[in-house]
Amino acid sequence: MADPEQLDAIRIRREALYQAVVGLEDALTTPVGDGAKWRLRVAMAVDHAAARIEDHARETEAKDGFLDRVVAEAPRLQRRVDQMKVDHERLEKEVDALRIAVSIVADDEIGDEAPTIRNRAIELLGQMTRHRQRGADLIYEAYQVDIGGTA
Repeated sequence: MADPEQLDAIRIRREALYQAVVGLEDALTTPVGDGAKWRLRVAMAVDHAAARIEDHARETEAKDGFLDRVVAEAPRLQRRVDQMKVDHERLEKEVDALRIAVSIVADDEIGDEAPTIRNRAIELLGQMTRHRQRGADLIYEAYQVDIGGTA
């Protein structure tokens, strides 16, 4: 049985990841115009997403954290928990690569590089969304609790 406080903490982490997705998507869809401003806006959104991904992975993978509790209560879900950990590693690598891609482009090259950066970021957004979906499915499988849509 899921502890209500644990579920509240999960909802907060999910909301933080969702807000990072929204912020990055918003930054990416603004017109490039002034390349330096666009790059700064995207870089800030990428940094925010990186911090949320790192916090999420650290908290859910902590000793006696959410993923440990799922396995303790429902050992049949070990494979899905392992997949969540793989997702965390992949998300951290992708967001780091995106951070580097944004940082190395010169301001006068942003116009040419924006499509590449956007495509890479859109892939990251998709991975984050799929991870959130797998997390919601895992919670439901473990506790028969629907923790909701966006949060």
